[in-house]
Amino acid sequence: MKKRIRIVKIVIILVACLIFTLFNILASIIYSQAFGRVEGFPKNEFTTYITWEEIDQGRYSREEVNFLSGKNKLQGFIYGGSNSRGLVVISQGLGGTADDYFSMIMYFVDSGWRVFAFNNTGVSGSEGKSVRGLTQSLLDLDAALTFIKNRNGFNSLPIMLAGHSWGGYAVCSVLNYGHHDIKAVVSFAGFNKGSEVMTEVGVAEGGKSFYIVSPQFWAIEKIMFGDAAKLTAVDGINKSGIPVMIVQSSNDHVIPAGTTSIYAHRLEIANPNAEIIFRDGEDAAGHEFVFCSKDQKMYLIETLKSWEAYKAGHSNASKYKWAEEINFDKALANELDADLMARIDRFFSAAVKK
Repeated sequence: MKKRIRIVKIVIILVACLIFTLFNILASIIYSQAFGRVEGFPKNEFTTYITWEEIDQGRYSREEVNFLSGKNKLQGFIYGGSNSRGLVVISQGLGGTADDYFSMIMYFVDSGWRVFAFNNTGVSGSEGKSVRGLTQSLLDLDAALTFIKNRNGFNSLPIMLAGHSWGGYAVCSVLNYGHHDIKAVVSFAGFNKGSEVMTEVGVAEGGKSFYIVSPQFWAIEKIMFGDAAKLTAVDGINKSGIPVMIVQSSNDHVIPAGTTSIYAHRLEIANPNAEIIFRDGEDAAGHEFVFCSKDQKMYLIETLKSWEAYKAGHSNASKYKWAEEINFDKALANELDADLMARIDRFFSAAVKK
């Protein structure tokens, strides 16, 4: 009888180990698929974004630099090399590249700021087999700021951070470290913590069954990122005490205002120098274009309808040809909200004077 009980116990242990192993494998597969590499704009495809080839490269000349984040060499760009008001470091969103932010880069350069934008691990010209995960943007920004600190020509400039989504989380959570001299931060549609986003997306995609494999996800995060995986944007905001501006749109369906966003945790913010801009009503600009104008939003809505109609009437429809026929206006398609950007410019200027 005792022998049979021992056999049953062994079988139960083996089955449990097998299930645990299968869950680990499943979690690893899902994780790797969710965070693959991101490449730049294909040269043979039309994009609504402004590309490097299309801007005035004399007016917005750039210097390419490289720096290490872990074992990977990352690609960065310096714009407005002779500007001296301060340095604005732009941290990108997930799924895009540093080149997605040319409208913002050009705005800051025209306003007298020097700009440093870079591609995160696994993005475009940066090394890495994948973007690794949501915490990686924090590690890459930390590496970028370390590079800036050690580079001649940067060390005398006051440093501002501006980040969007993935980068909106990074520019606030990096403040937890305390070893970078940051004067002010603007976070566009940033999330508070990576695990909150993963849980929300996991439950939305897989239902409550996601909770069965969620411990494996947290184990992967811990192995990959260590204690950095615990850091939150709100903790960084509170720890730093510096001026921080949170910009959130009510109709953001990627980082919702009521759940995973920094804005959703606004009552936890104790930093007296933090301020919130909530874009609601006709000013609501969604997630991807949270810093853009109302005219930009309406233009993209109308041109999307035009493209759908064009596709329906043409076999093998070419976006290039369609854009040429309607005289697609890239300047309008990427137009920033002038009042918002002017407010940010004043916000940065005030921080420099403190």
